[in-house]
Amino acid sequence: MTIIGNTSIGYEGDVKVMGIINLSPESFYKNSIKQSENEIQDTLAEMEDCGVDIIDIGGMSTAPYLRTLIPVDLEVDRLYKAVSAIRQISHIPISIDTTRSDVVKSLLKLDINAINDVTGLKYDKKMSHLAYENDLPIIIGAYVSNNEKLSHSGDIYDTLSLLQDSVSIAHDSKIDIDKLIIDPSIGFFRQSGNNPFYSTIEGMDWYIRDLEVLTNIGVFKSLQIPICVSISRKSFIQPLFGLNVEDRLIPSIVAEIYCAIHGASLIRTHNVKETKQALDMIELLNK
Repeated sequence: MTIIGNTSIGYEGDVKVMGIINLSPESFYKNSIKQSENEIQDTLAEMEDCGVDIIDIGGMSTAPYLRTLIPVDLEVDRLYKAVSAIRQISHIPISIDTTRSDVVKSLLKLDINAINDVTGLKYDKKMSHLAYENDLPIIIGAYVSNNEKLSHSGDIYDTLSLLQDSVSIAHDSKIDIDKLIIDPSIGFFRQSGNNPFYSTIEGMDWYIRDLEVLTNIGVFKSLQIPICVSISRKSFIQPLFGLNVEDRLIPSIVAEIYCAIHGASLIRTHNVKETKQALDMIELLNK
């Protein structure tokens, strides 16, 4: 079991909801972007009313197809203001969505509760040590780093192997396994991209890769670590159904519930109200 703030995320059992607040105008889903203090606080209040368990705050988009790399100081400035605004009104657990340890270091004086690193501790070699020193849980994404020379398909077993590599990095930094959550990184495996945070794959269309990983999400239970899935409105839905980001709610919810049924413990979503209602309905049906 992994504890983030006052929220427990088990390997099995109740599925928790992580609400997304994006601060970066570069983000792919424009309705998720909140920049003023009032916008951030109002969004948080709405999410809390809907039963959100954790908030994930991102100061820089990592979408592979966007040119989103910004200076560390700008990422820190955005996140510092947002966390400060949230802490004025709430003790909700906060996860910081970043790949850079200097960003986390600049926020330690605030009450942050976890790190969400889509590169699985591989992009910034200092991240694992920082997490250990400050007793911060980490969501580790599946990621192919530049020094991994072998070709990768990104399929379910390749993804499992990449996650095992990141778990080993955490272990080498003395991070306890109960500080970890794994994420198969839906949307981050591509043939090409425009920033350093995607994983290059060969031999499989990227959206088919995402569909295969979601279909077989239960395979990751073999690691006996809570599984986070971040599916909400992502681009793999577009080639499957021809839907723009504004129209991807229903496929997102269905995929989230499928993953919850088959082993996911944490759902990271833009759509807290709808995701929470769907999870509550599944719980009632199971009873």
